[in-house]
Amino acid sequence: PGTCRRQGCGRGARGIRWMWRGGTGATGLGDDIAILVVDATPGEFEAGFDAGGQTREHVLLVRSLGVQSLVVAVNKMERVGWEEKRFRDIEEQLIGFIKGVGFKTSEVVFVPVSGLEGDNLTKRSDNAALQAWYSGKSLIEVIDEIEPPSRNYDKPFRLVITDVFKHPQLGLSVAGKVEQGYVIVGTPLVVMPGGDGTMVKSITVDDKNVDYVVAGEHCILVLGGIDQSKVFNGNVLCEPHAKIRSTYKFKARILVFNIDLPITKGFPVDLHYQTVNEPAVISRLISTHNKSTGEVIKNKPRCLTKNQVALVEVKCERPICLELSKDNKSLGRITCRYGGNTIAAGMVIEIT
Repeated sequence: PGTCRRQGCGRGARGIRWMWRGGTGATGLGDDIAILVVDATPGEFEAGFDAGGQTREHVLLVRSLGVQSLVVAVNKMERVGWEEKRFRDIEEQLIGFIKGVGFKTSEVVFVPVSGLEGDNLTKRSDNAALQAWYSGKSLIEVIDEIEPPSRNYDKPFRLVITDVFKHPQLGLSVAGKVEQGYVIVGTPLVVMPGGDGTMVKSITVDDKNVDYVVAGEHCILVLGGIDQSKVFNGNVLCEPHAKIRSTYKFKARILVFNIDLPITKGFPVDLHYQTVNEPAVISRLISTHNKSTGEVIKNKPRCLTKNQVALVEVKCERPICLELSKDNKSLGRITCRYGGNTIAAGMVIEIT
């Protein structure tokens, strides 16, 4: 789903492309916007919202990763006869929790929809049961009216590789999103963290050959002068004079989710960063902080428990490419998983 304009058919100056990831849960719409899809079916919403449910985890996750605006799509409204009371009950329960994790009510929009019937998705519903109490916009109208985040066009080029393949005619190709800066055909680049050199032979955006690509756009680059064995998903393409930093160790400010085991020094995690999934450990617990003010509550805590905000040191088995969150939100965000569950997420504060 999505509008032609949002999918980049016009390839406007801001180079916007909105991405949907998955059918339910938290859906990314760029650096600062997310859609939360919840099920209006009796019992289903409650199961997701109860302690340990995925709805709570998704809200915590998008907020801890710096998302500013949230659109809540209340789906499967046809199963409750488009009843206003059910919609308001869900809205009331969610808004209290959403405000509690730091969102402003002005940054949150609730939209009743039916994915099965396609109702109130791309255009306003003509369903009499919904029109009786809802006069708001469709989901796509709400998305289209959200101001997209600003892009870092003037910063050094960064493209995170999401796919590597060999085109039968063109040769080695990579797909990914330009996180900052721009690149033109013929530009020499390096693949980090390996540092191997290459060159941009051609660029494709929306199946069209173009001369350049800018921050915010998804593209395919055909590379020359490098073997496919040197290029992997999660690698970052940069210009030789402005390489992204690679490191085994960094400090991050994280929010701990609803966990069963306390996090202690040496706690093993699966570190998720962009398309990278690396084994890592929480090597130091530096301090805990107040959620609202950021003030230090305790230095060198013995352990971290649910809903705590903490500054920690993370150590990886292999080098990964990072930016400080203050310099680039997308390249400075991490999540930590353990036992198949997301246990924490946060922002990179220092690269050591």
